[in-house]
Amino acid sequence: MAHTNHGADGWERSDFPITCESCFGDNPYVRMTRADYDKECKICRRPFTAFRWRPGRNARFKKTEICQTCCNLKNVCQVCLLDLEFGLPVQVRDTALNITTAHYSIPKSHVNTEYLAGEHDPKIGAGLDYESSFGKMLPNDTISNLQRTTPYYKRNRPRVCSFYTIGQCKRGAECSYRHEMPETGELSQQNIKDRYYGVNDPVAMKLLEKAGEMGTLEPPEDESIKTLFVSGLNSRILEQDIHDKFYAYGEIESIRVLAEKGYAFVTYTTREGAEKAIQELSNRLVVNGQKLKLTWGRPKVPKPDQSGSNQQQQGSVAHSGLIPRAAISQQQYYTPPPPPNQYRLYYPSMDPQRMGAVISTQEGGGSSTSEINGASSSYPMPPHQPYPPPPYGYMT
Repeated sequence: MAHTNHGADGWERSDFPITCESCFGDNPYVRMTRADYDKECKICRRPFTAFRWRPGRNARFKKTEICQTCCNLKNVCQVCLLDLEFGLPVQVRDTALNITTAHYSIPKSHVNTEYLAGEHDPKIGAGLDYESSFGKMLPNDTISNLQRTTPYYKRNRPRVCSFYTIGQCKRGAECSYRHEMPETGELSQQNIKDRYYGVNDPVAMKLLEKAGEMGTLEPPEDESIKTLFVSGLNSRILEQDIHDKFYAYGEIESIRVLAEKGYAFVTYTTREGAEKAIQELSNRLVVNGQKLKLTWGRPKVPKPDQSGSNQQQQGSVAHSGLIPRAAISQQQYYTPPPPPNQYRLYYPSMDPQRMGAVISTQEGGGSSTSEINGASSSYPMPPHQPYPPPPYGYMT
């Protein structure tokens, strides 16, 4: 916490502002201007040390709006008046944590507010803890669903150019303000005191409506599904980090992390463990500062049988008219008929008559008898066919 001291008149003097990370900006070399007792607090109306800086190259200048005493009473940023722990409006935080206004309320009248701030000045200056501090409260389900885990630097954009809205801006691209039409509606009508006290805040009402629409995931009807699907992973999240987050809800069977695709599968041994994990971590799963999405896994779909696909493909070809239906009815798999007997080429050395054999043909049989050098043998002979002329260049 920044060092703060108060003079005899109760005016505040500090060395550094109390801001959130978004208002401070992403520039590590921030140059600030400090002016003691330069502004009046918009809550207690006491003078305090004002700071002014530029959080980024393409950002507008930021300045403190309330004193550090009022800032510590509500644990909010001096610039945007959002909670320093969760980055949410005061109304959302108080509603989600069920904070009673009787114990933590700050009076709205000028005299009572100044008296309350004067009572807490010694404690804040000494760095002591007191009952009205919100810095050590644990988040619940609603806050975990709505809080921002990363800085929101878009809030530091320049303001809208008033000359552009009437069509008279002559700077063009060199203009340091945004050339956009202003947004109208209930979100543009905010009061700094209503935001601080947590009443009639349109931004808070919108966030609370969003929290009411968030529901829990219903378990699937298939009791065999015991796998949870985790998406939104980055390279910093390891398998051990996921195990440390899920092991408290049941015995884990396996964890499969696909870092290149940014998701993981967590399988429990029992269905009760998976249901308990999805109930406790749904819409509020944060690992290493990264908010992840948790859903039920899908059952594995069996791959189609290849034999069945081949039969279906053959049936489709048969019904297309490429195969006769008579052949389909006779056999399951169609095989093409053998090619017809073509003319077989015989060489002179294959003729037994040229070798001195005597061939006698028997009626009603396909066998022939040949006599070679007084020996007889019985073997089947092909029918005698005229020999074709020898090819060109063939020497007999």
